[in-house]
Amino acid sequence: MERAFSSADRALAKRIEANEAAMALAVAQALQQASPELNAAAEPALGGYALFAGAGSPATHALGIGMDGPASAEDFDRLEQFFRSRGSSSLIDLCPLADPSVTLLIRDRSYRVIEFNNILVRSLDDDEPFMAAPDGVSVEKVPRGREQTWMHIVARGFLEQDVVPAEFMAMMAGLPRMAECSLASWNGEAAAGGALGMRDGVATMFGDATVVSARGHGLQRALIQHRLAHASRAGCDLAVAVVVPGTGSHRNYERAGFQLVYMRVNVEREWK
Repeated sequence: MERAFSSADRALAKRIEANEAAMALAVAQALQQASPELNAAAEPALGGYALFAGAGSPATHALGIGMDGPASAEDFDRLEQFFRSRGSSSLIDLCPLADPSVTLLIRDRSYRVIEFNNILVRSLDDDEPFMAAPDGVSVEKVPRGREQTWMHIVARGFLEQDVVPAEFMAMMAGLPRMAECSLASWNGEAAAGGALGMRDGVATMFGDATVVSARGHGLQRALIQHRLAHASRAGCDLAVAVVVPGTGSHRNYERAGFQLVYMRVNVEREWK
């Protein structure tokens, strides 16, 4: 049975943000093993985690901050020093239900908005049926030994180009170590990928990307259904996806029963 979620539910937001922070820690630990040259690191920050996965990496940011109460200027200084000491701007993904003190500190330190993300959720039931893949589309869990194929497909889709820089592949190398990855094929050729992280009953869907030439055939929707079915069998009761508003991914997740619970604001402070 579908459940209606409230955008005022702080307990729900805290659960989602805590899961995202735990994912950040897992990414850092995986990258430390897979790509030591990146000097990936993570440390607790204001109730969440700050993650460094290389300067300029989309995974370099602080998540889950301000969900456990007020933030002091001294704690915020430590958060900023984590990034500054590694040659990175200070990047924060801010939940609108975080303690207001965090918003005040961000405002007073001249951060700028760089992106908005919609946090979408849906409930999962043990006996819920899920849609089969459309004709011509097949989905499989990435078998051992094909991790590079998955990373290359996702990178091609994310960058919208066929040539993938080696440094981008290095930034992705930890993902197969900390998540369950799936590949979707169109007429027998791998063309899309997605990942699934499961912790404390929360299934986090991420890493969705389809190569440009294969878009419009339902590959992402098949990947979503495949991962939802797996998460349901594994006992998860909540699925979460983070999407850029108005994108194809946003629409595909809504078609799969996800609903918006809040918008996360990504902010940045560059050092002069």
